[in-house]
Amino acid sequence: MKKSTFLIVILLLVAMVSLAQAQEKRLVIGTASTGGTWYLLGGGVSGIINKHIKGVTSTAIPSGASIENIRAISKMRQDLALTMPDIAFYAYNGQEMFKDGKVDEIRGLFSTYPIDIQIYVEEKSPIKTISDIKGKNPKVAVGPPGSGTEVMARFVLKEYGITYDDIQEQFLSHTEATAAMKDGNIDVGIVTLGTPAPTLVELTRYKKIRFLDIEPEVGERINKKFPAYFPRVIPAGTYTGMTKDHHTLGWMGFFIIHKDFTEDLAYQILKAVFDNKAELDAIHVMFKDIQLANATKGVSVPLHPGAVRFFKERGVIK
Repeated sequence: MKKSTFLIVILLLVAMVSLAQAQEKRLVIGTASTGGTWYLLGGGVSGIINKHIKGVTSTAIPSGASIENIRAISKMRQDLALTMPDIAFYAYNGQEMFKDGKVDEIRGLFSTYPIDIQIYVEEKSPIKTISDIKGKNPKVAVGPPGSGTEVMARFVLKEYGITYDDIQEQFLSHTEATAAMKDGNIDVGIVTLGTPAPTLVELTRYKKIRFLDIEPEVGERINKKFPAYFPRVIPAGTYTGMTKDHHTLGWMGFFIIHKDFTEDLAYQILKAVFDNKAELDAIHVMFKDIQLANATKGVSVPLHPGAVRFFKERGVIK
């Protein structure tokens, strides 16, 4: 082969590769910290997209979770992202941490698995119910300031007539809260985690604790006010020393996309995920709780048209 012919062939190959890369759709998936299940879930969804949707590649990246992800979606720095339903609701409606401006570009794609609020005290504590917190001025771990845990803690406490004027609020992460309870530095811990939560599993091995119920009637009342929170029961025996069922509230984290995300690609992603769910189930036991029948449960913003199309075809919505 002549040198000039060889050069032409090389240039053509380079052009073909460049054209293929230009035509390939690249997606970024916002998750949370690398130590959590959201990062694993984002990676699992990314793997399904790469394997089952032709011409599309995706990468899951760690992030600061809900608030950061919502802002990244609104600015199209991420294509898919995970969020808590209450944070998404506040963003869409311009409330709480988004009171300075709505982020109404976000749309729901699908819900994942339940996360529970778990309120606990030492077994010997004089606080027997959530109502007992009032009047005792206890130290209460409510989550990091402005976090989803802290927002939900305030919401639940308010339902019992309790405000920060009634407690000594401690803005601690879930690991900091369990460590503080272990050391006797807080009276009440509040966390929002998947059940069983490893940090509580470890705590109950070393210290006897008792979980405070959100009574079913209170849970139903909260659900009517804010459907993103729904009653849940954690079975007896889930944690060491838990001798009876624990009544609480749960929420479903869900994926969001931008309102201008391509309808057909949104549909393809949902089809790929739910037609190949076994691939997610193999990554983490909690992912088995991601079910098509519940895939719109707790979504607190409008569904994307691609999601509406998919869920109508599968009979999830009418």
